[in-house]
Order: sequence, then structure tokens, then C-alpha cells
Amino acid sequence: MRLVAVNLAATVLLASGPAGARRKPVVVQIYDGFGTPLQARVWGRVLEDEGQPPPRAGDGWYRKLKRNVKALESDELPRAVVQIQVLDRKQRVVADDEGLFEVQLKGPLPQGTHAVSAQFVADRKGKQHRFRVEGGKLMVWPASGLAVISDIDDTVLRTGVGNKLKMARRVMTTSALDLETYPGAPALYRAWHRRGYPIVFVSGSPVNLYLKLSAFLAHRKFPRAPLMLKDFGLKDLTEQKAYKLGQIARVVQLLPGYCFILVGDDGEQDPTIYEEVGRRYKGKVELVLIHHVADRPVLGGQLRFSSYAEAARQLRQRKKIDDAELKQVEQER
Repeated sequence: MRLVAVNLAATVLLASGPAGARRKPVVVQIYDGFGTPLQARVWGRVLEDEGQPPPRAGDGWYRKLKRNVKALESDELPRAVVQIQVLDRKQRVVADDEGLFEVQLKGPLPQGTHAVSAQFVADRKGKQHRFRVEGGKLMVWPASGLAVISDIDDTVLRTGVGNKLKMARRVMTTSALDLETYPGAPALYRAWHRRGYPIVFVSGSPVNLYLKLSAFLAHRKFPRAPLMLKDFGLKDLTEQKAYKLGQIARVVQLLPGYCFILVGDDGEQDPTIYEEVGRRYKGKVELVLIHHVADRPVLGGQLRFSSYAEAARQLRQRKKIDDAELKQVEQER
């Protein structure tokens, strides 16, 4: 199982529902949404509230295991009715059978990062619930430019793809604070962020690990960016190619004026997936960077790198970063 959630924003406790009704506390996880002034989307999920505390440096293996098991066996509120508020707009949506919901916003939308909140939650029978919100944001980027679509596992997160048993054990017995990245990776993504390149992480890891992965990225000082993760309830959880192509298609649809830098690794199918992206969206893919973690071939025109310092040097040659940014990547440990 590949690793990979909502952001470490303040948790707001909201109460609703008629007096005397039997109500089950739930949590509305609002995932970071994104788009341009023309259109945008916000995602989220409604779950029974397990009340899990955030990870701490002193947590033992059992506490970490318990937190991960709780995340993977989450109890969704299927067909929940949620009212989302963003940019002074209120929109009521119905979640699917996995508790997942999506809000589509039509322009004009102001650029910037905007708060998203929930105002109401009811189950499929219409009973309101006490709930709290784990709040995400809406990122509205300029209408055109250069953006980055990046994988997570073995691209920016060390997972040990060569040993599946060891990787699974690491997934279950670690917290977000334990997870490791590669030297220079956060510095490179921060350089892209400072240049105004939108960054979107697209991973086949289960959406149940959204919180863990977003906490890992924040802890390792990556810039805040939307995560697009896979529904753990899908039967084809292990099928990556069709899933990733579908998610990348959604990114391209939401960012129609953009060209893209694609970043992945050669541990699984990223090279062939990105080659297909290039065929489908001719002229839209500016660069493909593949992190070398296995002995699989990289396809023609793709740039393979063994370290982020090497990736940064290749990017400097192509004027995608400058000398100061290259130095920051080379010096980060």
C-alpha cells in the first residue's frame, strides 16, 4: 500500500440539530480546493469523529499504530447533506456513499487563498448532527502560467518501494513527524512556490491518509498545496494508471490556461503515465522529472535525477530556477 490529506488549520467546533434528537458527532474534513478566477472546486469528507489527537514527538509505536488503524477503518457518513460556505457563497451538497463531497464554484472568483467552512450537517434521514470542521482552503490562482503536478510516494516521501513488507510496516507504525523526505526537495518546491507556480500533489495513496500526508508536508516545510488522493473504498485501489490519468485530467480542466511540470519517480508507473499525459495534452507538458529510485527505464524526453541537487542543476540549465534557488536546493539537508 502506498502512503499518502485536512490541513493543519485550526479546528472549529460547531453544534447544530434539534434538541432531544439522538445525534452522532461527526467531523467535516475540508480538503484544499483550487482553481482560477474562471472556476474552482473544493473537496471534502464527512466521517464519524474518532477524536484522534494530533501526533506528538513522544508518541510510542502503539499510539501511532492505533491512529493509523483508525484512519484506515474510518466510518463515513454516507449521503450526508453538508452546507459549505466559501467566498460568501453557501452551497448545499450531498456526499456519496463514501462520505466524499465536491463543491463546484463558477467565476468570477477573486485570486488568493480563501477560508472554507461548513454550516450544517445532516444524515441521509435528515437528522442533524453535532460536528466539527477540520478546515481547508480554496486557492484561486491566476488564469494562466506554469504549474507543477507532483507525485508523493518515492518522489518527495521516502517509502522504501523496494521492500513492500517494510513499507507497509512503516505506514502503520509511523506518524507524520517520522516520515522522511529527500534532501533539497522542500527547497525546490518552495522555489517553485515563490515563482508563483501552482503545485498540486496527485497520488494513489488512500484519502484516509490525507491528514497524515498533509501534516508530513507541512512538517518538512513544503509549501501548502492541494492533495488529490484515492478513495479507499474503490475496488481498483491498486490500479494506478487510469486513476492518475483521471485526476490529472481534472487538474488540466481546472487550470486550462496552464502548462505543466510533471514530477514523479520510476518506482512504479509514473514514466508511462506522464508519457500518456504528454500525448493527450500536446503542448501542455513543459518538463517531466523522474526521481530515480528503481531500475526501470525512463522514456524519451524525460529527465531522470538521483538527487534533488541534480534535478535543480537540470532545471537551472533550462532557466526554471536561478543560481540562488539552485544553491538553496544544494545546501538543504
